[in-house]
Amino acid sequence: MKPTRSWRRSAISRNGEKTAVYSGLLFVSLRVLGSRSVKDRRRVTKSLLDRIRGRWNVSAMDLGPDGSWSEVFLGVAAVASGVQMADERLTSVFSFLCAEEESGEFTIIDHWREVNSYDDISHAKNK
Repeated sequence: MKPTRSWRRSAISRNGEKTAVYSGLLFVSLRVLGSRSVKDRRRVTKSLLDRIRGRWNVSAMDLGPDGSWSEVFLGVAAVASGVQMADERLTSVFSFLCAEEESGEFTIIDHWREVNSYDDISHAKNK
């Protein structure tokens, strides 16, 4: 069996230079229109999350609020080797949501996007 590399070693490229890692976060607040139950809200949310996960290599989750019939708070996270790659992926996800808003099932209330760099993970310690 081939030994696996540790996380610490994978942060250094073959020529000895550090490799930066970028994480991007997108939070989107939605209102499901015409929702009469939590089940209606869940149907719209699940459909969006499944399509987002299937089209882009991202983590996506319904962050609540629990029990609300119409309010939805989505979180999307992407990890990439370049800031542009992470930003483009999140921009594409948000563009998709804007296009889906035209269907009339939901409206976008607010959104927030951020991409951070972790360029010194070669010295990171697991805690």
